[in-house]
Amino acid sequence: MKKSLWLVLSAFLLISVMAGCGSNGNAPKKFTIVYLPQETDEKGQQINKDFEDKLSEKLGIPVESIKATSYNAAIEAMKNGKADYAMFGPFSYIVAVDRAKVEPVAEITIPAMANSPASVIVVPKDSPIQTVADLKGKTFGFVDPVSTTGHLLPKATIVKELGIKPEELDHGFFKDVQFAGGHDKAILGVARGQYDAAGTAAMMIGLMESKGVIEKDSLRVIASSDPLPGTAIGIRGDLPDDVKAKVKAFLLGYDNSEYFELLGMTGAKFVEAKDSNYDKLREIAKSLNLSSDELLK
Repeated sequence: MKKSLWLVLSAFLLISVMAGCGSNGNAPKKFTIVYLPQETDEKGQQINKDFEDKLSEKLGIPVESIKATSYNAAIEAMKNGKADYAMFGPFSYIVAVDRAKVEPVAEITIPAMANSPASVIVVPKDSPIQTVADLKGKTFGFVDPVSTTGHLLPKATIVKELGIKPEELDHGFFKDVQFAGGHDKAILGVARGQYDAAGTAAMMIGLMESKGVIEKDSLRVIASSDPLPGTAIGIRGDLPDDVKAKVKAFLLGYDNSEYFELLGMTGAKFVEAKDSNYDKLREIAKSLNLSSDELLK
C-alpha cells in the first residue's frame, strides 16, 4: 500500500515539474518591438520610449525596439524570432499571419469611424454618372497603386458590383486611368474636371470641405466600400500565453492620447481583436488576384 502511494505521489510530482517547465521554459528574457520607418521628433521618440517602459513594467522583462525597412522585413524579423510585436496595415497583417504565424493581440481603431465606409467613389454633384456601371468609358483617378483606400478598395468595389474580373477593369473598361499621388489630389482632380470620377478614403471628403479646399456637397458618392478593421497589433504566435495575455491587458488599458496622435490617429484607442475581422480583406485580395508581395508593397 505504501509503495503504491509513493508511486502515485512520485508520478504527480513528475507531472507537476514537467508542466512547470512547459509554461516557463520558453519564457522570453526580453520583448522586442519592431517599428517601420516613421518621422518622429524628440517628443515622438520620448512617447515611444514611455510606451516601451510601461510595457516593460507590465511584462517584468526589458522591452527594446528595432527598426525594419518594410513590412516584409518586419514579418521576417518576427518569423525568425528577432521581433515579438509589430503594428500592421490591414493587408500586411494577413500576410504576416500566413508567413510568420502572427496572432492579433489588439486593434487600433477610431470609434467615431469604426462603422463608416473606408473608401468611396465620387463624381461631381451634377455628373450624369449615377452608378458604377456608368463609369465604363470614363476617366478615373486612383490615389496610388499601393493605397488601400485609394486603389484596392475602390477597385474591389467596382469588381464586386459589376461581377467582372479585375483584368476586365484594367483593360478597356475605363477610357483612361491615372494615379493622382495623393487623396487630396484625386479629390481635386474630380472637382476640377480632370477625372470623371475617383476613388479615395471616405474621411477625406469631409476633411477637405471643412478646410475650404472644396465646396461642401460639390461631390457625390456613387459607391462605398465596407468599413476596414482597425490597425492590427500582431504578436508572435509561439510566445507563452501568459506573455500574450499581459501584452493584451496592457494595450487595452493604455490611454495616452499623445501616443495615438503620434500615429496620426487622434481619438483612437486599443480594442479587442479577432483574426476573423480580416476575412473580408482576404476575400478582397483573392478577388483582385493579389499576391503576398503585392499586398506588402
